Amino acid sequence: MDDPTKGHAARVYAADPLLAGQDELIAKRGEELLEVPDAVGLAAVDRLHPDTLPACWSPLVVHRLRARAAGPDPEAALGALLDRWLAMPRGGEPGQALSVLWPSHDTAPVRALAVRGFAPITSLAVRGVRPGGPGASDLAVRPARPDDVEAMTGMYERLVAYDAQWGWVTVRASTRERLRESVEAEVLPLNWCWLAEVDGRAAGCVIVEPPGRSGWISHAVNVAPAAYLGVMYVEPWARGRGVGAALTGVAHEEAARRGVSVMLLHHALPNPLSTPFWARRGYRPLMTQWVRHLR
Repeated sequence: MDDPTKGHAARVYAADPLLAGQDELIAKRGEELLEVPDAVGLAAVDRLHPDTLPACWSPLVVHRLRARAAGPDPEAALGALLDRWLAMPRGGEPGQALSVLWPSHDTAPVRALAVRGFAPITSLAVRGVRPGGPGASDLAVRPARPDDVEAMTGMYERLVAYDAQWGWVTVRASTRERLRESVEAEVLPLNWCWLAEVDGRAAGCVIVEPPGRSGWISHAVNVAPAAYLGVMYVEPWARGRGVGAALTGVAHEEAARRGVSVMLLHHALPNPLSTPFWARRGYRPLMTQWVRHLR
């Protein structure tokens, strides 16, 4: 059978030249190869312990498919591959879900996902780095300090709770403890972090993973260096006052000063606040996560 990866890559890169990593499909440990005419995929299962930090960001059992589809009808090719994948036995564990990450600008095949019950849930978005605009004049944005652990953890926890409304992120019993450990041991000492204040009261925060810590996601683009904006949160009482714009402006200024080429971030597509906000900040979709929950 001909490898459809080259045809897939040619179509995808024509739609989005910034994207990387679509011209090969190398199996990782635990992945199973699936092949149908004009499509190929690698299937894997992720199982998470509920007391870990990654368990906040997804269901505990996620079946993932890395797919490539080509030929004269890529929708039909992807559909046949999905049918093959969906027919695989999955056991009776509760709370399982399916996930397919697809190039956002490659729209020709995605009807195959929609008609099989998948919905777009998360966007990996990208923005070329240039200095951000000025923030509101009544805001104070400063670097986060070690004594901001509790304030940062609280906002991080409220962000997780808000995103949990869309059905993929989950608040676990250990979420606050794991978040606090992360903020104290990794986020504050290793990332770029800022806190916004209004009248001395914490109003929001932004956290950026510098290029040295964003290798897990920077491979998605063919330019470097890339940084990853992992958290941006504004307290409900402070929304509509330019806090988010001020925080991201500071983050963009710092990234530009340090020679970063692009910024990446994830946001929930159903979120009525984040999708328009990030579009106004100059971010556009790069990859879309399509998911389906199993009962």
